[in-house]
Amino acid sequence: MGNCTVVPTFRRTPGNSNSNTCPTTISSITQNTSSHLPKRETYVVHHNLPSSPDSQLWIAIKNRRRYKHKTNRIKTTRYNLITFLPKNLFEQFHRIANIYFAILIGLNWIPIINTISRNVTFIPLTVILTITAVKDLVEDLKRWRSDSKINKQTTEAYDKASKSFIECKWEDLNVGHVVRVRTDQVVPADILLLASSSCESTCYLDTAAIDGETNLKQKSIPSCFLNYTKSEEASFELQCDPPNDDIYHFCGRIILSSGSHVYPCDNNNILLRGCVLRITEYVDGLIVYAGNETKVIKSSRHTISKHALIERYINRDVFFSSIILTALCLICAGLAINWDLSYGSQWMFVPFLEYNPFDGVAGRFFINALTFVILFQVMVPIALYVSLDVVRVLQMYTIGRDKHLKYEHPISCRTFTINEDLGQIGYIFSDKTGTLTQNKLVFKAMSIGGLQYSVRSELPTENSTIVQHFLTVLAICNTSFMVHDHQELMHRIDYQPKYEGDNADDLVLCQTASDFGVRMISRSAQNILVRHINSTNTEKEDVEYEILCLLPFDSTRKRMSIIVRRNDQIFLFIKGAETSIWPHLSSLNDVHMKATIEQNSLSFAEQGYRSLLVAYRQLTLTEFESWFQQYEQAANSLANRDDAISDAATAIEVELMLAGLTAVEDKLQDGVPKAIATLRCAGIKIWLLTGDKQATALSTAQAASLVNIPQTLTSGNSSLSKNNSPATNSWDFGASAQAQLNQYTHMIYYSSQLIEMDQLLRTRGGTMSDELRTGETISRMSEVIAAQNLPVSLVVTGEDLGVILRYKPKEFMKAACQCQSVLFCRVSAKQKRELVSVAKSVFKYRILAIGDGANDVGMIRESNCGVAVYGREGSQAVAAGDFAVDRFECLTRLLLVHGAWCFTRTCELILYTFMHNCAYVFVIFYHQLFNGFSGAVSLHSLYILLYTSLFTVLPQCAAALFDQHVPAERALHEPQLYEYTLHARCYRIWSYWINILDAVWQSATIFFIAYFAYAKHADIDALVFGFSIAFSMTITSMIHVVLQTKRIDLALVGSIAFSLLVFLGFTLIMDATCILCLNGQSPYHVSYMAFRQGLFWLTNLFTIILAMLPRFFVKCIYNSTGNPLLRNDQKEHVPSSTQDTRF
Repeated sequence: MGNCTVVPTFRRTPGNSNSNTCPTTISSITQNTSSHLPKRETYVVHHNLPSSPDSQLWIAIKNRRRYKHKTNRIKTTRYNLITFLPKNLFEQFHRIANIYFAILIGLNWIPIINTISRNVTFIPLTVILTITAVKDLVEDLKRWRSDSKINKQTTEAYDKASKSFIECKWEDLNVGHVVRVRTDQVVPADILLLASSSCESTCYLDTAAIDGETNLKQKSIPSCFLNYTKSEEASFELQCDPPNDDIYHFCGRIILSSGSHVYPCDNNNILLRGCVLRITEYVDGLIVYAGNETKVIKSSRHTISKHALIERYINRDVFFSSIILTALCLICAGLAINWDLSYGSQWMFVPFLEYNPFDGVAGRFFINALTFVILFQVMVPIALYVSLDVVRVLQMYTIGRDKHLKYEHPISCRTFTINEDLGQIGYIFSDKTGTLTQNKLVFKAMSIGGLQYSVRSELPTENSTIVQHFLTVLAICNTSFMVHDHQELMHRIDYQPKYEGDNADDLVLCQTASDFGVRMISRSAQNILVRHINSTNTEKEDVEYEILCLLPFDSTRKRMSIIVRRNDQIFLFIKGAETSIWPHLSSLNDVHMKATIEQNSLSFAEQGYRSLLVAYRQLTLTEFESWFQQYEQAANSLANRDDAISDAATAIEVELMLAGLTAVEDKLQDGVPKAIATLRCAGIKIWLLTGDKQATALSTAQAASLVNIPQTLTSGNSSLSKNNSPATNSWDFGASAQAQLNQYTHMIYYSSQLIEMDQLLRTRGGTMSDELRTGETISRMSEVIAAQNLPVSLVVTGEDLGVILRYKPKEFMKAACQCQSVLFCRVSAKQKRELVSVAKSVFKYRILAIGDGANDVGMIRESNCGVAVYGREGSQAVAAGDFAVDRFECLTRLLLVHGAWCFTRTCELILYTFMHNCAYVFVIFYHQLFNGFSGAVSLHSLYILLYTSLFTVLPQCAAALFDQHVPAERALHEPQLYEYTLHARCYRIWSYWINILDAVWQSATIFFIAYFAYAKHADIDALVFGFSIAFSMTITSMIHVVLQTKRIDLALVGSIAFSLLVFLGFTLIMDATCILCLNGQSPYHVSYMAFRQGLFWLTNLFTIILAMLPRFFVKCIYNSTGNPLLRNDQKEHVPSSTQDTRF
């Protein structure tokens, strides 16, 4: 199906070349175009190239190790019939818990240290391994069926022999094949667009299956194939990036065999596997990446590894438990030796001493220690990690089903390991556009040549050049494209195409130009047709612009431009942020007009409008051709292409003539002011990071209740609009929260502090480096912040932030953390990520980053908890986030309700597990006091193993899923209750030791009451005594869960009842059937005998009551005096409908 070769190469600086070879060969072109580039791995696809022996390329290929063509067959399964068992076991034993249990099982098989039945010890680990293996097998079978279904799909591929497209399966395709995709068909691999049925040399794709975006994407054919009638027969070499998982970036270049010219190609020319072709009848494309090397398959395997702060607490307490375990083992081993030595020379008359206790004391001490490690193994609750994983997954499921978090989309939970961090968020780093605002832009006004216009009728009737240039920039300087529903009506003057695109600014400005009489009618890869309509809508003039170069927007330049030719005139049209265009304006601009537009910009910002400067420049042919050589070199580079293009664009975007200014409004999302006010009352500090200018950011912050600035307070030389005052009176908060929100905010501007520092230095007559200057400014600012009684908000610009991050990032963070909020203006995506990274290393509280666009991906991934907002800027943020929500206001319920619940529930589970296991260990320890520290216990081996893994685990898991320390309504009404989990008041270091002391008390009560109760009853078998202890431990454990939880519901009661039935059912069945199940441990009719004795019931009743009394009384006293969740002054402000009944 075509002559193609796939070769992975390394671009090198060429050495000595053969001077006799043809100068137009591809290899020589590659060397000439790559000689200035650093070493870099390159992926090369050859199509229809000759393989003659004289070809230098062919010689290179023959001398290489044979490279296997990459097929389009995907394989996502992890196992096959041969590898399943060994590979699955190998993966499972990567878990520390499984290794720990396996080592203990192995030690227990050593006869000299055997303490528990060998057969019984296998049961827990075998059950865990089997369940996990079955789960993995079922999942892998599902993947295999899915792979098989996908691989069997059919498409059309070009066959060189018949010179036509024939049908074949996806799995039979290889890299280098040319495929034809028809409308509504799925693209089978990552392909380079070669031809399209569209006369505009473009096609339209539905990418919802890849990125979730519903708007169509436009792709275009590389310029080198525009003049080919059968591009599938072209001969060329494609050099590009190796297979990677970045679905938003592609960098390559095409070298035709017929000439020496190199043509760039990028993501605009690539169709990704999984996209669906729309509108266009068909397209042809060359397979670049196939099968498991496609971008979609690679990106689907990307996982985010994050860990909750609570795991540090667990590791700390595991360390304490290890110390206790070590101490117990050493004590018991030493006392066992002492017991043996106590017989002295009479040891030979003692029947259970088979060796001289005075020989090999050190060796026996070591053996005894290992024996007690096996016996006390659950003191270190390795199984806790398994329980946590199960509970976290179920918690994530319950969060996902919360109907209050669903608007257009339900909440998406991607990372289940950080549920508890949602309850400990101390800082929120938030984007503005699309996160706090709706990102549904509405045109408000424009300033052209210093004159403001809001509607078309206000435009001058005479033909103004500057007005035409301004509107032309809005119409064509964008990445929007048109979808023609009725293309046959295009000739009509009132024809209005439908504009689509990724950029909201582009769409609204393009539509504004259309409404004002300059309408983009059609657009191809080479030309743009613009229709100029007169003010009376009676005459039209269609003007065609030839696209010479499109310089896209990037976060460094913060502007985009397009170079077009109309007749013999070449124009550069540009729009972008004011700070990025103002320095590049020509000195020929009218000074009065510049001053007027600057005042208009400030006025727009005060009203919260977003504004862009519009400019243009007329180029001569010589200027363009000279610059275009630099641009071609940048566009053809494979290394650092984006930076090279940005530098080239900056070189031409100079001497600009100012045309005007646009103003669009982006309203806040519903519920944002209340959400921010609620989060502030909860003790969470919010930092706003935006690319907008300072005045716009301040206006938005005021409207969003992030700051409360008095109307007389000025920012620079302007006062804030009264329309932006937050309305807090309608919010149903408590009196203290309302008073906190009504406090005015003291604004501190870092730039002002910097100016004051410079003035101070000038008075002293000294100079200072940027590092020392920044350090002194931060120190002075910290003193100013500390001296304020009112809440403080700090404002920092992106330029100042760059210097701060370079010299004093941690010092700045320590000063800024004293502020209630911080506003960062004109910041880039890189600065957002660096800011979060530094904050993580300084702040002790967890950091949440929330955003909706590609420029927020860095900070979302870098943060402890990344939340994405489903928005209009694509789904890159959603793919990178740990959680994805529809609106910013979802954060209040996600953090204050679910976050706080998850933290308290998990804390209860952890503390219960430590206490529960410790009580079990000390019961066994007390046995050793009366059996010579021999390791023998009266508990049956099955009870020893199943007590912690089966009988008592379900009630606590139910509590970890359904317990509520406060109801949801109260958590939202009294946001200050969030500080209970924010400061981890339910899990301090003393919480562990209190539970350990309680475990010692409960274990002592359970053992010694039973011991003294049965001490004088010689007819009581040891196993009856052991069963009495097991019964007391099980019932006590269940009552402990009831006392520990804040709410008793049906799930908890049901789990306790079920666990009790499992315990009793297991006991009765085992005692009725197990006669010689285990050597020396026959439980036959033990429970039946015990249940018939009144002593058994009285002993257990007294034991359970006495064991639970201390916890019950302490809990009552705590709830009456010190529980912050049940204070009377808080309950007075809670409506009766939101109060919860507590045990």
